[in-house]
Amino acid sequence: MSQFPLLDRLRRPEYTGENRCRPCTAVNLGIIAVVGAVIAVWSAVAAVLAVAVGLAVLALRGYVVPGTPRFAPRLVEPLPLDFGHSEPPRETDALSDVGDGTDGPDPGAILESLVAAGVIQDDGEQLFLNDAFREAWTDRMATLRAADESELLTRVEDASPVDVEAQLHDDHVLLAGGQDVWLRRAVAIAETAAVEALEDWELSPDVRALAARPLRNFLRTCPVCGGPVRESTRKNCCGGTSSVYENPEQPVLACEDCETVVIELD
Repeated sequence: MSQFPLLDRLRRPEYTGENRCRPCTAVNLGIIAVVGAVIAVWSAVAAVLAVAVGLAVLALRGYVVPGTPRFAPRLVEPLPLDFGHSEPPRETDALSDVGDGTDGPDPGAILESLVAAGVIQDDGEQLFLNDAFREAWTDRMATLRAADESELLTRVEDASPVDVEAQLHDDHVLLAGGQDVWLRRAVAIAETAAVEALEDWELSPDVRALAARPLRNFLRTCPVCGGPVRESTRKNCCGGTSSVYENPEQPVLACEDCETVVIELD
């Protein structure tokens, strides 16, 4: 057993040592320096302490600012410097995106499969979700919200259409495989629960993963907090502006309580 259990808990070996991301380190060093300079205006001692803590966290965890691996490589890409960093992982919007990149079945065929299985019902005027499926789906999302990290990641891996290793980083799940991709926690919970719930509806495993994304259009509860979901826009629910989002008026389904975006609406 290590003599320093607290330090062992803080360490993130996937982001340090040989796995250290140079752009992440460079960006965080710059942030630490700026923060130290600002604090030094009021107190030199506090500035030294802040810089020391920042450097310690950077050494142990690979980055200080949450989510750095998602934006740092892109941030330094325009600079005329060689950080020796490979193409940054792409963020995906669906569990099925972790496949080999080939086009899957037509969305219409997926919808027909869901209707044929009774998961989605058609009253002649609109489509709606089967009550029994909705209940099973909601219950599974609740268990995933309450699950510890190990259980959550294991279930995400099992729901993936290809072999991956899942890792939790803040509000994202990294799916490491042939091509590493990032999945928002809300998407990971919603779609993993959907794939699990679909096991009882006579759908093949490949169709389950592909059907998980369109099923998010029928969500009524937030995968992250369980709050009610409503139609909104990125600007309204996230405070986005054109400088942050390409289309701040993008219609979405978002949680009324925690403002988590569940899905972008077409």
